[in-house]
Amino acid sequence: MHRLLKRQVRKYLSAEDESKFKDFLKAVDEAYVDYDMDLKQTENILENCSIELFTLNNDLRKVVVNKTKEVEVTSSKMESIVNSISEVIFQTNFSGEWLYLNSAWNKITGFVIEKSLNSNVFEFIHPDDAENCMVILRDLIESKRNFVFIELRLVTISGSYKWCEATIRVTRDSDGKRNGFTGTLKDITSRKRLEEEKKKTEEKFKLIFEKSSVAYLIIKESRFIECNQACLDLYGVRKREDFIGKYVKDFSPEYQPDGELSFDKAKERIEECKIKGYSKFDWMHVRENGTEFPVEVALNTVPLMDGNVLFVVLNDLSERKRVEQELIIAKEKAEEATSVKAQFLSTMSHEIRTPMNAVIGVTHLLSEDNPREDQIQNINILKLSADNLMTLINDVLDFSKIEAGRVNLESIDFNFRNLVKNIVSGFEIKSREKGLDFIVDIDPKIPSYLIGDPNRISQIINNLCGNAVKFTDSGNVQVLVSYQEKCDDKVKLKFEIKDTGVGIPEDKQDQIFQSFSQADSNTTRLYGGTGLGLTISKKLIEIMGGFINVISDLEFGTTFCFELSLMISHKSKPKLDLSIDTYRNTAKIKGLHILLVEDNEMNILILKQFLKKWGITYEIAMNGQVALGKVQSGNFDMVLMDLQMPILDGYQATQSIRSLADDKFREIPILAITASAFNDIRKRVLEAGMNDYITKPINPEELFRKIEKHMN
Repeated sequence: MHRLLKRQVRKYLSAEDESKFKDFLKAVDEAYVDYDMDLKQTENILENCSIELFTLNNDLRKVVVNKTKEVEVTSSKMESIVNSISEVIFQTNFSGEWLYLNSAWNKITGFVIEKSLNSNVFEFIHPDDAENCMVILRDLIESKRNFVFIELRLVTISGSYKWCEATIRVTRDSDGKRNGFTGTLKDITSRKRLEEEKKKTEEKFKLIFEKSSVAYLIIKESRFIECNQACLDLYGVRKREDFIGKYVKDFSPEYQPDGELSFDKAKERIEECKIKGYSKFDWMHVRENGTEFPVEVALNTVPLMDGNVLFVVLNDLSERKRVEQELIIAKEKAEEATSVKAQFLSTMSHEIRTPMNAVIGVTHLLSEDNPREDQIQNINILKLSADNLMTLINDVLDFSKIEAGRVNLESIDFNFRNLVKNIVSGFEIKSREKGLDFIVDIDPKIPSYLIGDPNRISQIINNLCGNAVKFTDSGNVQVLVSYQEKCDDKVKLKFEIKDTGVGIPEDKQDQIFQSFSQADSNTTRLYGGTGLGLTISKKLIEIMGGFINVISDLEFGTTFCFELSLMISHKSKPKLDLSIDTYRNTAKIKGLHILLVEDNEMNILILKQFLKKWGITYEIAMNGQVALGKVQSGNFDMVLMDLQMPILDGYQATQSIRSLADDKFREIPILAITASAFNDIRKRVLEAGMNDYITKPINPEELFRKIEKHMN
């Protein structure tokens, strides 16, 4: 009997009752056995399902873990990609608060993202752009458009503004309800700057085109499509509509002066311009009233979006042709007169030289023939007069050669120092006879051997030294030769011949270089001379590529100054290339405190290296405005000033510094740093109040020399 049934029977039935219900109990017992079997089977099924469910749960857990990792990796990649984008990606609510910003926000504005979030968008927008931005965003919310573009200015952490292009879309929640904005911000500051510069350039060139006194014309396929007022005036056309739309043939004669058809020749010139890009030629044009006039035409091909056009510059040659013809006639007459004069002077000089040789020869013979005491004075007078006359003849011959263009310069090696010393040695004796000091100073940096014409250089120095000694009765005569600069294989020398003589009146200083002219009518009578020496010297110096000028004062004397550039002889080149840095003495500039005003990082890096090497301390200003403030608050020994800078350039900054009240600001040395090589730079630099300038690329030797020079 089943255990459960047995327990119930013993609990409620007696033995007698059990016997009565024997068959019933047997049936119940069999039912209990079937139930146990079914229960056992159910338990087995449940156990198997539980095991299967546990396995599936573990598999699902693994899948979830893997998917979570994939999502994290993908999210990290997406975040990295978003943060690497140069444009700001943003999200805001309709209240205008930042909800999301990527790292480009910090790069563009300088503001920290965490501090910017939840702050209002319009705190960062330029006030002049805010209202327009609000209008566009309101329109976007109310309209069916998906997005809008806005150009606006964002403030940066430095207080400046950057132009940005915003692409903005409306966002929606899960129910489709609009709840804010998302979009991007792209930095377009550089583009805006270029657009502004382009606009200014276009306006400037349009103004130049229209207001220029030069006639400009634009042609496309032989047809006039644009011109300026000067062009209309050139052709005598009153109304622009009577000119624009016409063709080249409408304002040209049938034939050009060379007999060629204007139509055919115009086609040739236009084709030439298309091939070469330019063409320049003379052309005969016709004005509206029918009169012909010559024009110089310059064609230039200009590519435009809708095809190439020809930009034409027209110069009226009427006056030039007339002047050219007059010049040709005048030149022929001048050449004829010069030739006759040169021939006459040459002939007369040679004719005079023959008897003069005899006079000089006899004079020498007489002086050597034991003359009596009363004859010596007469012989000396005769000898002096003969020498003066020979000098006159030689000057006339040289002058005639120069006037006729027949002076040929030599180009030979010579010892420059010996040449100068030999020239002046003779004047030292004459100076001592007059009680004068004769001083010679030759710059030691000048190479010993140069290439040039030593005879002509001797002639120039002889003339100038001779005049200096002749016109000086007390004091001294100085011959100074200084080294100016070296360019490639040439060296520029400056010659100064100074005296403490009678001086030259200011109104006569230009006159002394004229032929047969002297400063005073009494000069010839008192001192002798022809008035040709300075003329010849000036012309020889100019032939050699130099120039001469004079500075004179009636109380202090006269200085003649001229410059020559001469080739350096191979004999002067050093056998060893020793770096000057090895021997440079930096003691004079060590310890200086300099303000370096430069906005180019590379130039700053280079200059810093030089300054550190020489023991100079420095501070840096990136523009003239900053420099002005630093000069007032700091204590600097010198300023190195770049010329081209934003906000305040070098010229303006220097003028501002010089205008400050304290005397030290007017005395502090300011050296310009410039990439320009134009000749007018020095003048502009000095006018602005700077002391000197240094050209880029920076030559350390020049920089060192200029700093040392102006600190002394």
